[in-house]
Amino acid sequence: MNSSRLEYKYLVPVSQLDAVRDAIKPFVRLDKYSQSRDNNEYTIRSVYFDTPTMDCYEEKIDGIKVRKKYRIRGYNELNSDGIVFLEIKRKYRNFISKNRAPLYNKDLENLFDSRNIDKYILKFGPADKSKKDAQRFLFHYFRLNLRPKILIVYEREAYYDKFSDSVRLTLDKNLRSAPFTYHNKLTNGYQLKPAFKNHFILELKFDRGLPLWAKRVIARFAPPKLALSKYTICLDSNSLVCNKQIKAAPIRYDFHFGLN
Repeated sequence: MNSSRLEYKYLVPVSQLDAVRDAIKPFVRLDKYSQSRDNNEYTIRSVYFDTPTMDCYEEKIDGIKVRKKYRIRGYNELNSDGIVFLEIKRKYRNFISKNRAPLYNKDLENLFDSRNIDKYILKFGPADKSKKDAQRFLFHYFRLNLRPKILIVYEREAYYDKFSDSVRLTLDKNLRSAPFTYHNKLTNGYQLKPAFKNHFILELKFDRGLPLWAKRVIARFAPPKLALSKYTICLDSNSLVCNKQIKAAPIRYDFHFGLN
């Protein structure tokens, strides 16, 4: 598991996006993934899971301080040979940490059918860590009867402090989503619903204190930090929590991602 970091989130009007970029430019550098893209942004696609009674959602709404999210995450224009990650995101108050295990997109169904971690999980850093993180994900998946609920997609600009990798700033834009259950196939990936068109999410992740430049950016552009959750925002925007069908849908292993 990654060491814990603090995470702050702010909702900022899109009209301020260029001004935010100008304000941070002297102090940051693009991360390698943003740098490799022509428009300095990459697409994140995540399928989020929850229990039949939506416990992950309810814990967030109820303000439970210690909680987990379960998702499968991929990047950019995914195909069958693209790499995706089984992820558990853990949160304790404002601190976050992750378990993460990579595999090929085409092997997702085989992994869930066979549970053969040795065969399908790829080496990502220490090989033993990837396997242990996959074991954790599958343990919770079967113990909690987790089911796919929603596909969430957005574009990210990611930056690091010029002098420290311990401070990371991201601008998450064009947040959109679609229900993702037994009754929905890939075509639903092409019918993504915007969560909000006029705002983006500014996130700061850091190990210790924030540098002065980051504090000034927050003071200038951001309202008080919010307990923002893309998962709950997108469920609410699709009116899914009261949808009995999504709560009762059978387990399905077809988790391939739409391309919009």
